[in-house]
Formats: sequence, structure tokens, C-alpha cells
Amino acid sequence: MPARSQRGSALVISVIVVLVIAVIGVAVIRFASREVAGATASRKTQALVACADAGRQMILSQFKALGGAPVSLTALNLPMDANTRVVGGHFDPVNTAIDIQVKQVSYLPEAAFGPDRGAVQDLSNRVVGTGGGGKPMKVVVHCQQGGVGNDASSGRQLEVEFGLRFGI
Repeated sequence: MPARSQRGSALVISVIVVLVIAVIGVAVIRFASREVAGATASRKTQALVACADAGRQMILSQFKALGGAPVSLTALNLPMDANTRVVGGHFDPVNTAIDIQVKQVSYLPEAAFGPDRGAVQDLSNRVVGTGGGGKPMKVVVHCQQGGVGNDASSGRQLEVEFGLRFGI
């Protein structure tokens, strides 16, 4: 039986090796692009969290600086940078005919905030006899990144809602 010729087998093996290396290269590029996309989304989220915290601190500083009733403060609408705005309150156009507007600062019922008055409480680190420390309030701040102008329905958004007692 005559021996089979091995001519061309090096070419086939080299094509297979090149294909395997190409597949590995494509997988590495796809993995890297997903990592970049994840890092970009994380950076944008962190920027929105920082913006919302800045809005929260801005409202608290207005409580202290302006005196008066906190529920009568003008709603925030400030640019944080060229691409990010901090806006007081919440605006969500669910339906073009009916828009929902939540106030930036509103009073809460007295029993809605703080510990249960009938429960056993630890009195350490408390000043007793001060009258409860003011009225409980709900504050809503949200940040918009990107989007078109003041249109709250466009761009990325993050909303922060927190409760506090302000006053003596």
C-alpha cells in the first residue's frame, strides 16, 4: 500500500490555529467592551448619587439659612455641571394629560416619623424634655443627567427621599 502524502497538512493545522486564536481574540474584545460599559454605568450612577447628596445638603442648608417654613422653599433647579441638574421634588410625566408633581418638602404626621412612643427606649444620647425636636418632614430631591433641557422625562435620573425633624 502506498504511503499517503502529508503535503498540505501544515496549512490545515495553521488555519485551525489561526481560527482558534481569532475566536479567543474576539472573546477578549467582547469581555473588555462589557467591562468598559459596566464601568461607565457605575461612574454615571456614582455621579447621580453625589448629585442627589449635594441636593440634600443644599436643601438642609436652606433650612438653616433662610429661616421661615421649610415647606415654603422654592424648589431646586440648579445645574451641577454641564450635564447634570439637581431638581427639588419629583416630576414624573406618566401621562401627557395628567402629570404627577410631588412637593420638595412636605410635613409628615407626627406619628409617622421616629420611634414608637409607647415602646421601651434607650435614653442615652438623648436630651429629654425638648418637646420632640420639631416637626417631621419628608424631603424629595432628584437628579437628572443628560437629557434635553429641563425635560424630566429624558436622561438618567436618581431620586432621594428622606425624612427628618427640623426645629426645636
